[in-house]
Amino acid sequence: MEQEDYIAEATFHANISYLIQAQTKKQALEQVAYELNKTNIQLSEITLENELGDSNVFTVQEVEKMDWYDVDHTECSNQFKVFGCMQLLIILRKQNDTTKDVEQATYRLSQSLVYGKPVLTISEGYKHIFLTVSQHKMEWKTKLQETEKETETETVLLSKLA
Repeated sequence: MEQEDYIAEATFHANISYLIQAQTKKQALEQVAYELNKTNIQLSEITLENELGDSNVFTVQEVEKMDWYDVDHTECSNQFKVFGCMQLLIILRKQNDTTKDVEQATYRLSQSLVYGKPVLTISEGYKHIFLTVSQHKMEWKTKLQETEKETETETVLLSKLA
C-alpha cells in the first residue's frame, strides 16, 4: 500500500467475549486461543460510526494483539464464554473529509439489534465468528504526527552530531 493512499491511522482496542463448545474451562480457553489468535484471524475491514451516526469503513492493517484470559460457564451444557482483548491497527483511506475533521470525530462500533451490544463479525469463508464487544476505544495516529516525530528525531540527532 502506498503511503499517500490513506489519511489517518488509529489503534482500535476492544474487550471481547466469545461463546464456545467445550468439555472443560481449560479446553475452552485452549481451543479459542488456537482458533482465534493474531496470526490466523483474517479481518480486512471494520465499519465504525461517528457521533452523528455516519459510517466509515476502516481497513485493518494488522491484528496487533489477540489475548484470551478468562472463562465462565454459561447456563447451557458444555458451552463457555471466553473473555479476551484485541488490538487492531486500522487506517482510513482518503475521502472527502479532511484529516482534521476525521481525527476530531469519535468513532465506535454500532450496537447489535439482537444483543444490544456491539458485535464484531469475522468471516472465514462460510463460517462466521461473532465476538461480543464489551468495551472499545480508538487512539488516532496520523501521518502528520509521524512526520513531526521524524523531524524531531532528526533534529535531536543532528544536534548531537554538532
